[in-house]
Amino acid sequence: MSLSRDLPVYSPVSAGALVAGFGALLGGGKGADLEQIVRQNYAPAALLFTDSGTSALGLALRAATPAGPSPDGGAIVALPAYGCYDLATAADAAGVRVVLYDTDPATLGPDWASLDRALAAGATAVVVPSLYGIPVALDRVEEACRGRALVVDDAAQAVGASLGGKRIGRFGTFGVLSFGRGKGCTGGGGGALLANDAEGAARLDAVRGVLRPGQRGWAAWVKLAAQWLLARPSVYGLPASFPPLGLGLTVYHQAWAPSGCPVSCAAALRANWAAASAEAEIRRTAGRALASRITGNSSVRVPSPPQGAEASWLRFPVIVAENAVPQARTLQASGVMPGYPAAICDLDGFGERCLNRGDPFPGARLLARRLFTVPVHSRVRPETAARLHQWLDGLAA
Repeated sequence: MSLSRDLPVYSPVSAGALVAGFGALLGGGKGADLEQIVRQNYAPAALLFTDSGTSALGLALRAATPAGPSPDGGAIVALPAYGCYDLATAADAAGVRVVLYDTDPATLGPDWASLDRALAAGATAVVVPSLYGIPVALDRVEEACRGRALVVDDAAQAVGASLGGKRIGRFGTFGVLSFGRGKGCTGGGGGALLANDAEGAARLDAVRGVLRPGQRGWAAWVKLAAQWLLARPSVYGLPASFPPLGLGLTVYHQAWAPSGCPVSCAAALRANWAAASAEAEIRRTAGRALASRITGNSSVRVPSPPQGAEASWLRFPVIVAENAVPQARTLQASGVMPGYPAAICDLDGFGERCLNRGDPFPGARLLARRLFTVPVHSRVRPETAARLHQWLDGLAA
């Protein structure tokens, strides 16, 4: 077995972050420092740190639908029909009913007619993720939802992305951040719920009591140390070939009770923040170059950010022609990975519970079949980059 394999995504972890995290385990946490830096970057009206981005989103949905269960079955939230399965887990945690809206392959944002139907079906909160670091037209979402539903700006994959000079995560009533291992900015775990206005701050205060106290985070620190050691192409083939680690897999998890951010994660995240910002700039440069290279290629498409957006390209998504799918699946050793293997509308155990499960969702199902992601981080080897460019160029031949 070869140990060499390119990483599909890279979140920088420094030795200093490991030291900081270990120090926090021994009683020297940096929670106040982390709160300060998040406030400097996002300027929330209120802020709550959690054990994960999924927990933060679940709390956002609870806060956005405070009335709870009702005789007709409970509050309704709108989720995209394509996206991370943690969206479904968060909805489970909040105990809400779900209506789906379709995803436009051209932007990875809402299909506007489908979103309008979801609002007409009674959704009082709309979750809008910016997948792979590509900003969605959140200003247009806010306009569509004004007076009808609260907007939850899910920035779990969009650290470092912006729209009109405003960071993704700062739109809507609530913003959600995730600091998991594959999110670009990590402490080994953790998340944050941002209240972006006075109404959001009041609603956030109402759900603070749901959050259990955070743990020390020994297990998270061990995983972070393993990530630091193994997240390099020369050895990544070892953990990638070990199924129990689940690297590259998307799993629909059962919901869990939310808790605060582990102290080791908070300290490590604070120490990693500057490196994560520098890494995002590297991805932006590489992503722009790759997008320019592909422009005009009719056999492979890149979802386009809205005007005035700055994508952070956590991974670089491409939508290939149907006949190119088999070849794309052979490139995993070069860091090319399929997107989410099933649309949320087809997710076993969840899709059948959605109120509009009979809708066609053509955009989401196309993406589940034909979207692949290409690595653009700093640890992509030059020979791998050349191989990927050759593959993309060959799709148009």
